[in-house]
Amino acid sequence: MPDAGSLLSCSFCGKNQKQVKKLIAGPSAYICDGCMRRVHTVLASPGRTASTPIAMIQQVGDEPGAGQCSFCGKPRYRVAAMASAGTTRMCNECLELCDEIVSEELKERKPPSDTQG
Repeated sequence: MPDAGSLLSCSFCGKNQKQVKKLIAGPSAYICDGCMRRVHTVLASPGRTASTPIAMIQQVGDEPGAGQCSFCGKPRYRVAAMASAGTTRMCNECLELCDEIVSEELKERKPPSDTQG
Protein backbone atom coordinates (compact mmCIF):
# COMPACT_ATOMS: atom_id res chain seq x y z
CA MET A 1 0.00 0.00 0.00
CA PRO A 2 1.45 3.40 -0.96
CA ASP A 3 2.24 5.85 1.80
CA ALA A 4 0.21 9.07 2.17
CA GLY A 5 2.93 11.05 0.37
CA SER A 6 2.43 9.12 -2.86
CA LEU A 7 -1.36 9.33 -2.93
CA LEU A 8 -2.98 11.75 -5.36
CA SER A 9 -4.92 14.62 -3.78
CA CYS A 10 -7.75 16.93 -4.81
CA SER A 11 -6.37 20.33 -5.82
CA PHE A 12 -9.47 22.03 -4.39
CA CYS A 13 -9.73 20.47 -0.91
CA GLY A 14 -6.53 18.50 -0.34
CA LYS A 15 -8.22 15.16 0.39
CA ASN A 16 -6.32 12.17 -0.99
CA GLN A 17 -7.72 9.50 -3.28
CA LYS A 18 -8.45 7.16 -0.34
CA GLN A 19 -10.60 9.83 1.37
CA VAL A 20 -12.97 10.49 -1.55
CA LYS A 21 -15.34 8.42 -3.68
CA LYS A 22 -13.90 9.65 -6.97
CA LEU A 23 -10.82 11.68 -7.95
CA ILE A 24 -10.57 12.89 -11.53
CA ALA A 25 -7.21 13.89 -12.97
CA GLY A 26 -6.39 16.68 -15.37
CA PRO A 27 -2.93 17.43 -16.74
CA SER A 28 -2.04 19.70 -13.81
CA ALA A 29 -4.88 19.33 -11.29
CA TYR A 30 -7.25 16.87 -9.61
CA ILE A 31 -10.84 17.25 -8.43
CA CYS A 32 -12.85 15.00 -6.13
CA ASP A 33 -16.58 14.28 -6.28
CA GLY A 34 -17.24 16.54 -3.28
CA CYS A 35 -15.49 19.51 -4.86
CA MET A 36 -17.30 18.89 -8.13
CA ARG A 37 -20.54 19.53 -6.19
CA ARG A 38 -19.02 22.63 -4.59
CA VAL A 39 -17.95 24.03 -7.97
CA HIS A 40 -21.47 23.43 -9.33
CA THR A 41 -22.89 25.41 -6.39
CA VAL A 42 -20.44 28.29 -6.89
CA LEU A 43 -21.02 28.49 -10.66
CA ALA A 44 -24.81 28.38 -10.23
CA SER A 45 -24.91 31.44 -7.95
CA PRO A 46 -22.90 34.56 -8.79
CA GLY A 47 -21.02 35.81 -5.74
CA ARG A 48 -21.33 32.52 -3.89
CA THR A 49 -18.23 30.82 -2.50
CA ALA A 50 -17.49 27.47 -0.89
CA SER A 51 -14.83 26.69 1.68
CA THR A 52 -12.52 23.70 1.72
CA PRO A 53 -9.76 22.88 4.20
CA ILE A 54 -7.14 24.39 1.88
CA ALA A 55 -8.90 27.02 -0.26
CA MET A 56 -11.96 29.11 -1.00
CA ILE A 57 -13.75 28.12 -4.22
CA GLN A 58 -15.06 31.16 -6.06
CA GLN A 59 -16.05 32.27 -9.53
CA VAL A 60 -13.37 33.66 -11.81
CA GLY A 61 -14.33 36.96 -13.44
CA ASP A 62 -14.09 37.38 -17.20
CA GLU A 63 -11.61 40.26 -17.11
CA PRO A 64 -8.51 40.02 -19.35
CA GLY A 65 -5.81 37.83 -17.85
CA ALA A 66 -8.25 35.97 -15.57
CA GLY A 67 -6.33 32.75 -16.09
CA GLN A 68 -7.03 29.44 -17.74
CA CYS A 69 -8.60 26.13 -16.83
CA SER A 70 -6.17 23.77 -15.11
CA PHE A 71 -7.86 20.84 -16.84
CA CYS A 72 -8.27 21.89 -20.50
CA GLY A 73 -6.14 25.03 -20.69
CA LYS A 74 -8.87 27.24 -22.17
CA PRO A 75 -8.64 30.88 -21.09
CA ARG A 76 -11.51 32.26 -19.01
CA TYR A 77 -12.91 34.38 -21.86
CA ARG A 78 -13.46 31.25 -24.02
CA VAL A 79 -15.81 29.51 -21.57
CA ALA A 80 -19.16 30.44 -20.02
CA ALA A 81 -17.93 30.18 -16.42
CA MET A 82 -14.93 29.22 -14.34
CA ALA A 83 -14.22 28.59 -10.67
CA SER A 84 -10.94 28.76 -8.80
CA ALA A 85 -9.48 27.41 -5.59
CA GLY A 86 -6.15 29.11 -5.03
CA THR A 87 -4.27 28.85 -8.31
CA THR A 88 -6.32 25.88 -9.59
CA ARG A 89 -9.08 26.68 -12.05
CA MET A 90 -11.88 24.63 -13.59
CA CYS A 91 -14.20 25.71 -16.40
CA ASN A 92 -17.85 24.73 -16.73
CA GLU A 93 -17.05 22.55 -19.75
CA CYS A 94 -14.54 20.41 -17.83
CA LEU A 95 -16.94 20.20 -14.90
CA GLU A 96 -19.58 18.80 -17.28
CA LEU A 97 -17.07 16.25 -18.61
CA CYS A 98 -16.28 15.18 -15.04
CA ASP A 99 -20.01 14.75 -14.41
CA GLU A 100 -20.22 12.50 -17.47
CA ILE A 101 -17.25 10.41 -16.32
CA VAL A 102 -18.79 9.85 -12.89
CA SER A 103 -22.21 9.10 -14.42
CA GLU A 104 -20.76 6.55 -16.86
CA GLU A 105 -18.84 4.81 -14.08
CA LEU A 106 -22.00 4.56 -11.98
CA LYS A 107 -23.82 2.95 -14.93
CA GLU A 108 -21.02 0.42 -15.36
CA ARG A 109 -21.16 -0.54 -11.67
CA LYS A 110 -24.94 -0.96 -11.64
CA PRO A 111 -25.93 -4.65 -11.74
CA PRO A 112 -27.87 -5.69 -14.85
CA SER A 113 -31.61 -5.65 -14.37
CA ASP A 114 -33.47 -8.93 -14.29
CA THR A 115 -35.19 -9.32 -17.65
CA GLN A 116 -36.87 -12.62 -16.90
CA GLY A 117 -40.57 -12.46 -16.18
